[in-house]
Amino acid sequence: MNLNEINKRISDRTECFYWQTDRKISAEEAATIWKDRHSAISNEELQEIITKELTEDRLVCIKPFDVNAQTSLGNVNSIRVGVLESGKEIIIRCHPKGVKNGYFYAESLASSIALADGLPAYKTYCIHDLEHESDISFQIIERLNGDTIQFCLKDHPEKEEQLVIEMGKTMARLHKIKVNGFGPFDNEKAKNGNLVGMHKTLKDSINAGLEENLERLVTYNILTKEVAEKMRKLFEDNDLLNSSESVLIHNDFADWNLLTDGDIITGIIDWDECVAGHPIQEIACWSTFFDPERIKPFLKGYFSETPMYDNFDEMFQLMRLRYTISKMALRVKRYTYEQTPFLKGMIEKGEKHLEELSAIFNLSDNSVKKVKEKN
Repeated sequence: MNLNEINKRISDRTECFYWQTDRKISAEEAATIWKDRHSAISNEELQEIITKELTEDRLVCIKPFDVNAQTSLGNVNSIRVGVLESGKEIIIRCHPKGVKNGYFYAESLASSIALADGLPAYKTYCIHDLEHESDISFQIIERLNGDTIQFCLKDHPEKEEQLVIEMGKTMARLHKIKVNGFGPFDNEKAKNGNLVGMHKTLKDSINAGLEENLERLVTYNILTKEVAEKMRKLFEDNDLLNSSESVLIHNDFADWNLLTDGDIITGIIDWDECVAGHPIQEIACWSTFFDPERIKPFLKGYFSETPMYDNFDEMFQLMRLRYTISKMALRVKRYTYEQTPFLKGMIEKGEKHLEELSAIFNLSDNSVKKVKEKN
């Protein structure tokens, strides 16, 4: 595997709607890169590199890695917890060894802007760019207080409605932050303190990667060619995408990326999918993670902080379709090398969503085919 060649592709977000879906690597390359991302990086080698970066409040130790910890649930980075001389705990977010990150500056700047605006985001202590093939790209950030909502609800399911309302309120506050451009942020500009989306229009950002996503769903027998073409035209010709409003979007605003003390949101973490976009697209993205009954308390919280948007229902369903297409394209690609019952269940759930959305947009009857199990 030629990492130099892969790094040129993997850090390029110019044609990405959702990076994990649209990153320009094959299923085989993705499987190789992320399969052993935890075991491939030792705490000893990390400590040696970090000691050179943190010269004031030095790193004393890195805690033993726990694969079952709430910090270890993501699919992209390997997370370690370190302790500084001052006693502060830090989070070390490591990209797979030898793989360029290409977005640490953008996500760090987005978080710092949100923090300055009064949101419970984190500050960044340092970023280490990849220097050679055996090096490790990493970002060191402050450790925020609280448990993830995902972990909290395991012990306190009675807190769900209250926390979902709080999630809605917090997202609405985030969407008050205006930004320039649309889509993924330019990491090099972010390195210089400028948070700018790579696309000039909302329509361009929403259509980025769409054709390939649809082709993938046709290839894996999820959609017919006819329905895929109707979906493509739906986004190509839709006046709802002429909006000029651009705000900061986290783009993965879910239970596993939000911390809580049991009553309020105490932290927003994992900004690696953040983009500039329309507020309703993030609400739609959020809705694809959860069962439909969750949306009512979420919107109650959201619209207690901001007025209702024009054409909300139409825009919500359109954006929900775009995210469902993207997430299904990611799931069927992952299923080729990660054939787990969980992933199979997520594909089946996505099929139901596509059937529902196809009916809403009158695309066709029986347009979504059952995914074929891979042997």
